[in-house]
Amino acid sequence: MPWPHDARLDREELLDLGYGDASDVAYNLREMERTNRYLGGYRALTRHLFPRLAAAGNPASVVDIGTGGAGLPRLIAEWARRHKVQVSVLAVDRAGRHLTVAAASAQPYPEIMLVQADGHCLPLPCRGADYAISSLLLHHFAPESLKRLLRASYEASRCGLVMTDLVRGWLPYFAFRLVQPIFARNFLTRQDGATSIRRAYKPRELLALAQAAGLHDARVYTHCPWRMTLVVDR
Repeated sequence: MPWPHDARLDREELLDLGYGDASDVAYNLREMERTNRYLGGYRALTRHLFPRLAAAGNPASVVDIGTGGAGLPRLIAEWARRHKVQVSVLAVDRAGRHLTVAAASAQPYPEIMLVQADGHCLPLPCRGADYAISSLLLHHFAPESLKRLLRASYEASRCGLVMTDLVRGWLPYFAFRLVQPIFARNFLTRQDGATSIRRAYKPRELLALAQAAGLHDARVYTHCPWRMTLVVDR
């Protein structure tokens, strides 16, 4: 029996609408980073990205679209240092208040550059980075806008895309409600987390959109718990 709210919800989240003061935004971004680190969000991306970066040769370059608090660029920089791989990360976000939070935590990482820009118009020449990546970004876009984002990201990459996101469904929705006392104490995280799951795509929907955007070699991998990763290799 289908979930009564199975259709994708297309509604902006509070953070995107400008709700919350600076401390709320910082708290929300920290909570999202903790969720990604401990509930498999970053792992769903890095299991595909790290082997590719290791094989790309030095130096490698990455553009992280919708970087938020720059948790993913820091994770990449830490991995690169441990494995003696030279990686530079261009961390892009359209929200200046996100980058204010990111600047404090990214300061010890000279390999990370923060830039305010829209994902549809990246501050890169064609094939200006080896890989374009994102975490929890794709669900923010309606289908036509998402296709434009995927095309722009692909054009900016020399080697391909690795982009991870939530999977829509009633199980992840109620599981999120269950873990809220631990991972979602801030009102932005509580409200936007639930909205994000209802805005998310399903694997077959994401694959169809990627192919419609002209990324014919696209693959979508699913990961526990309720994550999926779009991978396109040139």
